[in-house]
Amino acid sequence: MSRKLLKFTALAAALAMAAGCTSGDTSMTTTTAADTTTAAAEAETTTTTAAETTAAETTTVAEEIDYSALSEEEIYTLMVERSLMTTGDMTRMANVFDRAAKGEDIKIAYIGGSITEGYSDNITLATEEKWVDMSTKWLNDQFPESDITYVNAGLSGTPSILGNVRLERDVLSYDPDVVFVEFAVNDGGEQDYKTAYESLVRTLLTQDKDVAVVLLFTIIESGHTCQPHMSQIGSNYGLPMISLPDSVWVEMQEGRMAWSDYSADQSHPNVEGSKMIRDFVIHYFEQVIAAYGENTGAVDKNLPDPVFSGDYADMKFLDNTNLTAELTGFAPSDNSHHWFKDGWQFRDDTGASMKFTVNCKKLAMVFKANNSKMFGTAEIYVDGEAAGTVVSNKADGWNNPVTQYLIDNEECAEHTVEIVIPEGQKCYFGIFGFGYNE
Repeated sequence: MSRKLLKFTALAAALAMAAGCTSGDTSMTTTTAADTTTAAAEAETTTTTAAETTAAETTTVAEEIDYSALSEEEIYTLMVERSLMTTGDMTRMANVFDRAAKGEDIKIAYIGGSITEGYSDNITLATEEKWVDMSTKWLNDQFPESDITYVNAGLSGTPSILGNVRLERDVLSYDPDVVFVEFAVNDGGEQDYKTAYESLVRTLLTQDKDVAVVLLFTIIESGHTCQPHMSQIGSNYGLPMISLPDSVWVEMQEGRMAWSDYSADQSHPNVEGSKMIRDFVIHYFEQVIAAYGENTGAVDKNLPDPVFSGDYADMKFLDNTNLTAELTGFAPSDNSHHWFKDGWQFRDDTGASMKFTVNCKKLAMVFKANNSKMFGTAEIYVDGEAAGTVVSNKADGWNNPVTQYLIDNEECAEHTVEIVIPEGQKCYFGIFGFGYNE
């Protein structure tokens, strides 16, 4: 399939062709969004969210199109159009583009898992092959007077629980104007994931700077995606949402595209797949650029109530650069991870202890996990009371960072936390750091 991105005029021609109209026929019936919504509602017996309704509308329109009459380029254009679930409230992004048009420098941050990082089929894509880089370069071309740079904070194999913990350190510290969020395939449907994802979104939206937030929903070959609950969050805050389930996945289910057209493994876009995501992002940018002059203005910082919970919002990260701890057996270490250079580790059978105080409501530990009997188990004590264990020997571990909450209270208080490796347990235990909020 050709990946050429056509202009909107090509889409209009495709729709006209599918309806059996010529360019000179002005009698074509126009279906309004309200009409489509009504038809979709009549066809469904369950109540849908705003985001789900948008997806249903897109599917309804797609079913009315005679794809056999379209070229590959026209089909691809329709897929690109379908990827945009909603532009949401354009104010924040319109303000960013207005500043870019005036020559101000803009910074974009991208946070997510390996799809954002640029991992593909056991390799890392070249920088210029990543959708993150290609999208930013395209935007630079639209605003040549502005220097638009980016931060790629994608970290392979990590969900929003860890993304939320490292948000301040790895994203907000760069003072971004725009943040893309991609965790739909690394998250699960449990409450902790929903709370972490919504907390991350709320943290971004409550910064002093009016950060423009864009949600990107991906999907893996098995069909797993967290788009259903994440799109509820996006709708609640009026955010733009870009969907691979509504675009590439539909093409695959309809037999117009194979998984191999998008990916060389079960999860990650190959170069062509990365270009597809680039085109989806560019399509969203085009919609805002075309109307940004009409949408600039003051941003309403009063957020609605959470859909699930915002209890993990405003997390801060602690490591050996900003946390003083009493160490017995533990020692400062980089734990051989390029994202976490300032942690601690224990490797012996003598037992170990790490003790510190912290003012917090929530406290999460980020530690190194592996499928190895040499990776130990730590006992956790909070204010002198046993509070559970942390097991770093995990069947799905591969020297990756994992997050576990040690304190989860409603009120902020000073706590003494002790992490103990019992004597006689010959093991390795690596701590990357801690996340907390007040």
